[in-house]
Amino acid sequence: MKNNAPFKYFETTDREQIARYVELRRRVYLKEYPFLSADFGLADETDKLSRIVIAAQGGGVVGGARLTISTPQRPQMLPLEEKDFDLKSCEALKDLGLDRKSYGEISRMAASPESAHGFEISGGLAYALASLAAHLGLDVVFSICPAKPARINRINAAKLGIGFRKYQDLPTVFGVDMALCAFTGILKVFATAGREAA
Repeated sequence: MKNNAPFKYFETTDREQIARYVELRRRVYLKEYPFLSADFGLADETDKLSRIVIAAQGGGVVGGARLTISTPQRPQMLPLEEKDFDLKSCEALKDLGLDRKSYGEISRMAASPESAHGFEISGGLAYALASLAAHLGLDVVFSICPAKPARINRINAAKLGIGFRKYQDLPTVFGVDMALCAFTGILKVFATAGREAA
């Protein structure tokens, strides 16, 4: 039976909700990308360093993602950064001024395949994550993903009114190239939205 309860999007530190999100993302990623190892998507160190946002419906977790942050005061390698690639030294990103401001990465976004509203969930998560990023002072947030999720990210960014830039494809340890993307102009859009709501 289809659940028609509205979706709710929020940051959580509740261990049970996070565990349900982790199990959901593991299941979703292994179904979508069967070549991944069976332990892909399990809880990792990045989860402990990230802000977790979930989509909930009727008491169940139907989606989620994490936002990892690097600041000038507390520089941190983001999940997409590897020993031979870091965002600050990427020539294509020099105009973003990453050496002097905070930025983040959205990763491990997943929506329940049982929900008929997968794109609604990703859009709601995008809004919640962009709002959280703005609240934390981030104007630029990156993601790295295959072609289909990159197209969905572009659509979600357009709906939010924030910028979206796709950079080069990066090889990954998973054997599939993924596009480096950036959501930009978050502070201006969400500061304006906050003023209009007041």
